[in-house]
Amino acid sequence: MRFINWGKWLFGLILIVLPAGGGEVFAAGFFQASDGTNGRELWHSDGSAASTSLVRDINPGPEEAKPYHFYQFKKGLLFAANDGYRGFELWRTDGTEQGTLLLVDINVGSASSFPLFFTPCGNLVCFSADDGMSGKELWVTDGAEEGTRLLLDIFPGSEGSRPNNLTAVGRSMFFGADDGVNGHELWVTDGTAEGTRPVKDIRPGNEGSFLSRFVEVDGLLFFGASDGDHGQELWVSDGTEEGTQMVRDINAGPSSSL
Repeated sequence: MRFINWGKWLFGLILIVLPAGGGEVFAAGFFQASDGTNGRELWHSDGSAASTSLVRDINPGPEEAKPYHFYQFKKGLLFAANDGYRGFELWRTDGTEQGTLLLVDINVGSASSFPLFFTPCGNLVCFSADDGMSGKELWVTDGAEEGTRLLLDIFPGSEGSRPNNLTAVGRSMFFGADDGVNGHELWVTDGTAEGTRPVKDIRPGNEGSFLSRFVEVDGLLFFGASDGDHGQELWVSDGTEEGTQMVRDINAGPSSSL
């Protein structure tokens, strides 16, 4: 394979298969690399030297775009990058230079929105971003500029709810968030503002339940949490308050099993 300063700069290599026009399959690997001239930029390869090339010099010259958090969506790839003018923002690519474009400047100007945690939610993708006014909140995109928006300002003001552990279960998506009242607790969304809601206040009060280790199994969400009486234990949720419960107090009492 072609040498591109691999030892120092290779980062985030993922092999994906993208559908292309006409129904054929376009096999490609997208990754971040530096050729020693252009800084860390977006490259792609199908595993051969001849096909390994720079997709686009997003931050022209020796400066670096440092693309990260690649996510396959529809006929392309979503990722975050810095073009040197607008900070780290949401980009998309179809694998061509002309098809590698800024999707939306969420935090307008030179500041960064730092998109993270791209996760499917039905036909949409949810992610965390900071628009400079609402703090880190939950955003959603359909892959188009006009379809990219703040889903819900869960913690009103500039503090942000800091959504994390985004995990798809069926056509819904679970995540942890802090609404400023109940601490970091379990939430679920269907990709609409009206369908974004807290599931259960597992640990009453404002401390949060220390959510962790989200995983989908057979249409249910399994995760770690502490209700204040027990330590970090295994919990399960079907998306309803009554269907969210501790599976078992494995390490009985206030100590944790996870």
